[in-house]
Amino acid sequence: MKAKIQSFVVLVLCLIIASCSSDDDGNVTLTPEGQWLVTSLLIESSFDFNGDGNASRDMFQETSCYNGNSIQFFDDGDVTIDVDLAYIFIDNNNLHDVECQNGFGLTSTWTQNGNTITVVNDFNDDDLVGTISGNTITLTVENGFEVEFYDAVNDDVVIMDEDFTIIFTKQ
Repeated sequence: MKAKIQSFVVLVLCLIIASCSSDDDGNVTLTPEGQWLVTSLLIESSFDFNGDGNASRDMFQETSCYNGNSIQFFDDGDVTIDVDLAYIFIDNNNLHDVECQNGFGLTSTWTQNGNTITVVNDFNDDDLVGTISGNTITLTVENGFEVEFYDAVNDDVVIMDEDFTIIFTKQ
């Protein structure tokens, strides 16, 4: 009788262990529906736009122009983007002006393939493509950050374009 009980216990333990094996292959698809706030906007070069003596690549540390920017994904494939912009002008390598330009609301559509989210960009052919991971979406825009420099020696305005990366956090 003891051998039958031990065999039964071993069989039950084997079934429990087998049933607990992971079905998760690491490819969990997350859905973006809801509101996401911009929590970081990283550019390629470091600047000290706020004049505190500390240059940073994160525009959130250098200007408040981007606070409150968000993106809202709807389950019908529509998306609303609430963005503000910063107009930045540098004169002879010294900050001349940072001007917040508020209230640009955009609407578009979005699609998802796995953890990749694509937002249709109606302004040009370069759609915005981001990756969703947990409660963040990371999106990089090539040559999307523009800074104007005034070159007094040549009496010319030089425009510098850089890539920027936006990190959205789900609310």
